[in-house]
Amino acid sequence: ATRGSGANAAGDTLPRMAWRDAILSPYRHRELVIRLVRRELAARYRGSMLGPLWAVALPLASLGIYTVAFGSGLRGNARPAGSDDAPFAIVLFSGLFLFQILGEMLTGGPSLVRSNATYVKQIVFPVEILPVVALLVALFNATVSGAILLVAYAATVGAPPATALWIPVAALPIAVLGLGISYALSALGLFVRDLAQVVGLASMALLFGSPIFYSLDALPEHLRGIVGASPVAVSVTAARTALLEGETPALAPLAWSLLLALVVLAGGRALFARLRPHFADVA
Repeated sequence: ATRGSGANAAGDTLPRMAWRDAILSPYRHRELVIRLVRRELAARYRGSMLGPLWAVALPLASLGIYTVAFGSGLRGNARPAGSDDAPFAIVLFSGLFLFQILGEMLTGGPSLVRSNATYVKQIVFPVEILPVVALLVALFNATVSGAILLVAYAATVGAPPATALWIPVAALPIAVLGLGISYALSALGLFVRDLAQVVGLASMALLFGSPIFYSLDALPEHLRGIVGASPVAVSVTAARTALLEGETPALAPLAWSLLLALVVLAGGRALFARLRPHFADVA
């Protein structure tokens, strides 16, 4: 394989690719994407005693910890409307498993390209699929957590309502937002090595600044609109409305949230394309 910015700037270089080709790249390389997702999932649990069973054991253990730690606490206006019948651990997990998608993309973003330096130095490797692979891995983990959530709901409350089918739609803005942020962070992470520490703190701030451990109604009125407008808040609120209240979530906020996430994706993708010719020089 040949390295160097001159080689990367030639032929298939992203800054010179049409946006249409850049968007279709993950589809064109779908077999490679699937192989990388399988490799990442296998590598994550390789050598451990439980192996792939950790994908189920970890969220199940987390749900158990929340049940013991919180019990039936945080009642009243700290709970979303319509959630009185559900244990608070279920209420909490219904927001956390969605944030898990964004959290994985945030914490893994700065080192994503750097940890795949071997691929970056290969001219023919489509580096732009790495954030897509990371997203698919995060979605797989969130899907396992979501399945555990539904089983726990059925065991403690009853059969989940049909509106729970809206949960994947509620997750869409968070997934698109995570992909856009991952593109930006993975590109910047090669040049700013301290980015991982900053992003870790930002992820924690975003977690506690989102209505996951509390409902929007528990916030002061002047903060309610600001916090509630974030894609995380919109997705969490929509998922809880669908599961805990048994109602169709408001679609207008989801649409606006998705539009904002698409803007972030476009910006992150553009930054990734602009910096890509220099990846091989610093990887």
